[in-house]
Amino acid sequence: MFGQRFSLPQPPRPQPTAGAFVLCPFAGLPAWNAAQEALYRWAFEQAQAVVQPSLPERDLAGTWN
Repeated sequence: MFGQRFSLPQPPRPQPTAGAFVLCPFAGLPAWNAAQEALYRWAFEQAQAVVQPSLPERDLAGTWN
């Protein structure tokens, strides 16, 4: 009737911790090309979409009105 009465704030994005990183020498990394970069960028975007809470999780009232 009056649109959305209650809106939930977006949860903050998770921040990486220091334990999420591994020290690796640059010389030990494989060569990088544009196709690999596009693949990793696509995979990262897919992972970020999965991390978002679902609509029912954000709907605390439990109604679709």
